[in-house]
Amino acid sequence: MFIYLLRIFAAVLIVPNIAFAAECPSVKSHKSGFVLSHSGVQSEFKTSGPVVSVQHGFADGGKQKAFLYQGLIEIFRSGNDGNYNQYFTSNLNDFWPLRVGARRTFEFIPLDADAFKEKWTLDLAVTKRRAFSIGYCSYDVFNVLYDVRRNGEEVERWTAVYAPDLLATVAKIYDEGTSNEETVSYTAIKPLK
Repeated sequence: MFIYLLRIFAAVLIVPNIAFAAECPSVKSHKSGFVLSHSGVQSEFKTSGPVVSVQHGFADGGKQKAFLYQGLIEIFRSGNDGNYNQYFTSNLNDFWPLRVGARRTFEFIPLDADAFKEKWTLDLAVTKRRAFSIGYCSYDVFNVLYDVRRNGEEVERWTAVYAPDLLATVAKIYDEGTSNEETVSYTAIKPLK
């Protein structure tokens, strides 16, 4: 009788953990996609080959659609703030698979009449590998320094917290290593149904 009760007790403890694990999607386990969210933003991620489609919905009713190579490098964005397209003249696939210490510079052309003739580059550097929690789920992530330059001058710089299992940037770190450091991250994840 004691062994029977002990088995029931063990089952009660194990079942919730299995339920939580089942709700931790990845690109492989949930081919229809998944939703990442935090206060004010809900983002639906869908993958087709190396391209990830992300539909952002904002609390103020605004929407934005983006397409990213491997979920990290933006190639197109459309929304209330206008459209943005870029054509990469470098082979983006050369950066994968990620490893700490990897560095790569990609040249690109913004498809915009004002910026078309300037020299643009995207410098990526993998600085760290660690575990990162989103709700009850934990993912292996890489910190990737993201540095956009126009004619050699910095235009944009931040750190992507990138989860290869999701093909998604799950957080952004601004002013990393300074007193102004700020991290904006998704706090919940669920399968797209």
